[in-house]
Amino acid sequence: MPVFTLSDFLSSHTTPDKVVEIQVEPDVVYVEPGRDAQYLNFDFILQGLTEKTLTLGFLKVAVYDASGSLLTYRYLNHNGVGTPGIHTLGKFQLAGQAHFDLFNPFYQFPKDMPIDCLRYMFTFVERETRQEYYDGTVVVTPQVYHQQTRLCLPLRGPMTILDGHDYTSHHRRFGMSLVREVTQQQFVSNFSRYAVDFALVGPDGNLRAMAPEERHENYDFHFTDVCKFYTHEAPVYAPAAGVVVAVENALPDLYTTAFDMDAAIRAHRVADLAGNCVIIQHTDREFSHLFHLLQGSVCVDIGQQVSSGQYLGRVGFSGAATTYSHLHYQLMDGPDFLRDNALPCQFSDVMLWLNGKVAHFDKVALDTSDFILGAEPEGD
Repeated sequence: MPVFTLSDFLSSHTTPDKVVEIQVEPDVVYVEPGRDAQYLNFDFILQGLTEKTLTLGFLKVAVYDASGSLLTYRYLNHNGVGTPGIHTLGKFQLAGQAHFDLFNPFYQFPKDMPIDCLRYMFTFVERETRQEYYDGTVVVTPQVYHQQTRLCLPLRGPMTILDGHDYTSHHRRFGMSLVREVTQQQFVSNFSRYAVDFALVGPDGNLRAMAPEERHENYDFHFTDVCKFYTHEAPVYAPAAGVVVAVENALPDLYTTAFDMDAAIRAHRVADLAGNCVIIQHTDREFSHLFHLLQGSVCVDIGQQVSSGQYLGRVGFSGAATTYSHLHYQLMDGPDFLRDNALPCQFSDVMLWLNGKVAHFDKVALDTSDFILGAEPEGD
């Protein structure tokens, strides 16, 4: 029975004339275990090194286990009628010494596959001469993150993950080369890489109570009064025991005006996008960040020890809360969400509504569109 090895399938062949610098974002890549698959949440930053106009003509990845045996492969190219596969990347042309962020499209693999090494092959085509340039040097070695803290849900009652961190979510869609540039390097890390937005729902699954004549308007989040959301002013609870290391409680709730990112950049207050918030240290490298709390509602102080399930404050509409009332949550390896690294996280003792049935999970990762029946937080 043949054994396909790393050298047999996708080599490190690279054109001598290097035309593009390719960086993996972030530096440490984690394998995130899902319910039915495992996921890779990372991106590439492409930087042109010449004045050539280049088209990404072919993108291929080969997956290997720890012994170097080939397990599977994926690729995108320009074959197709209408919208070829590679066009789904959005950007696939690089003009001169410009740069752009390419969100890794090969993000899902079977749950039992040992993803120990991924080798990528980029093929670029010069627009005028049709000359091809290759780069097979990009190798990613993902790590499995072993979460230390047992997290409970920070809201109570039936809820949904209104926006998670899947491939098309806005939390994932942070082009970090662009973000760093426009914020003058104030923004270093994509804090929301594994973030989730919790929103309470009613018995019909909607985000707010609606009269029958309003239901035809229930097509997006363009509601005129965010205070009508079930989540607005909902109590927020500590997802685990720890020490409060940061608190913001004085920022206004922006019901009538949007968060002004340009002004925040000029004033070097980019962190205000979190709004009123609480950050809790659970271990030496696991910190819960809870954003968009109601002005004046936070009832804990820096240095205070909190227990799992302890009341912290209420959901508001502060910071860059966008168009809907929600609690933004992320787990990070430090307290500075602009500079520290996001971590994959799982919540414990969770009841999900899956395929019309209730399913209980002792530990589960949550993502966009999950319906959660909830579980009482541990402690008081």
